[in-house]
Amino acid sequence: MKSEANHQVNHESAVVPKSHAGSGKMVFQVMQNYQVTLLLFIVMFILTAILAPEFYNLQNMINVARQASITGVVAVGMTFVILTGGIDLSVGAILAVVGVTFATMIKQGIPVTGAILIALIIGVCGGLINGIGATFLGIQPFIMTLATMAAGNGVALLLTKGTPIDFKANSAMIELLGNGKIAGIPGPVLLFILSAVLAGIVLRYLPFGRFVYGIGGSLEAARLSGVRTTRILLAVYAVSGLSAALAGLMTTARLYVGHPTAGSFIMLDSIAAVVIGGTSLMGGRGSVAGTVAGVLLLAMVANLLNLLGVSPFNQQIAKGVIIVVAVLFTTQGLKQRIKQQWSGL
Repeated sequence: MKSEANHQVNHESAVVPKSHAGSGKMVFQVMQNYQVTLLLFIVMFILTAILAPEFYNLQNMINVARQASITGVVAVGMTFVILTGGIDLSVGAILAVVGVTFATMIKQGIPVTGAILIALIIGVCGGLINGIGATFLGIQPFIMTLATMAAGNGVALLLTKGTPIDFKANSAMIELLGNGKIAGIPGPVLLFILSAVLAGIVLRYLPFGRFVYGIGGSLEAARLSGVRTTRILLAVYAVSGLSAALAGLMTTARLYVGHPTAGSFIMLDSIAAVVIGGTSLMGGRGSVAGTVAGVLLLAMVANLLNLLGVSPFNQQIAKGVIIVVAVLFTTQGLKQRIKQQWSGL
């Protein structure tokens, strides 16, 4: 078993490039690993230029980036969870609970800084509950986070009695979280960029990142090689909860409303972005760069369909097709699997 563990560690060292690797080599590796995502992005870029050239209006692109930023922040945290072979279905519920709690605190006169800190702590606690259930209690992440999702949605509705909570606040911090700009760049977009860059550095250059990949490759091998797997998994789910909480603050600050159902679709969109970006649902393979590409691809598709006047119902169908196509083309050994299953008919 020790040799298996050593093999796993060596494998993950190859998956996650060392910091001294050349930039050209790193770029080549990213293009090689995520060529399907890049190809889909290029195809969408060309189609958009032909079918809806108004998409490339600067203001429209800023609006698209702003809309994608909330999903993007959640997807960055989701990437950590999926890389370990887990899943987090509770991000939408955490987003909603954080949003209505933050709106309530601001309405009751709690200082903005304190309210933000409490909101982020709520998100981390929600993630830790998921992590404890998945590790100490041995509950499958899908079931554990499904239960947390149901409970969280109930809490959000209970706190608001099903009614959105609006508030007023003259705060530069809230303005930056929702509608403000720095050097012409919307605050939410900057938060998305910062979270993606920070997550990318952690996964690529820090031991924690290599441990995340190692657990996704083989939990038992990682444990036998000395990785504190329980601690890493708790941290991973805490990161996902923190990301959902930040997205909840961004959503609430944008409209100055805490809505109990604000996160209804964020879970599906974030998972879709991560998968489209090339991260394997089995764990051990993927990157934040791919997730960012997936987020932008989905945002581009949604905006293109809006510009073409496609109904929201057909947009959901198109999103489903894109997810299936992306997963099919990023699945290794697809041809062999089809031949194998065909022979079994």
